Amino acid sequence: MNTAAYYAKALYELGEAHPEKGQQYLKNLRASLELRGHEKLLPRIWSEYQKLNVQKKRTEKHRETTPAIEQTEKLLQLYRKLIATK
Repeated sequence: MNTAAYYAKALYELGEAHPEKGQQYLKNLRASLELRGHEKLLPRIWSEYQKLNVQKKRTEKHRETTPAIEQTEKLLQLYRKLIATK
């Protein structure tokens, strides 16, 4: 993991734990980066943060998929193959 990924993960976890303080966390992050001279990391931090959001959405979607839905999809695929071979 690189520095931007660490910052993004920390920001993401803080935002998940306390969503009402999100703006304050962003202001503090910017101030901290300016203090250390790492302002150039902001675009990469944002990119890593978006990746974490996408990962969360995909995980939630995957959890919604139940074995019954998967079985139905497989049966439908088999049915389509049978029809296509005739």
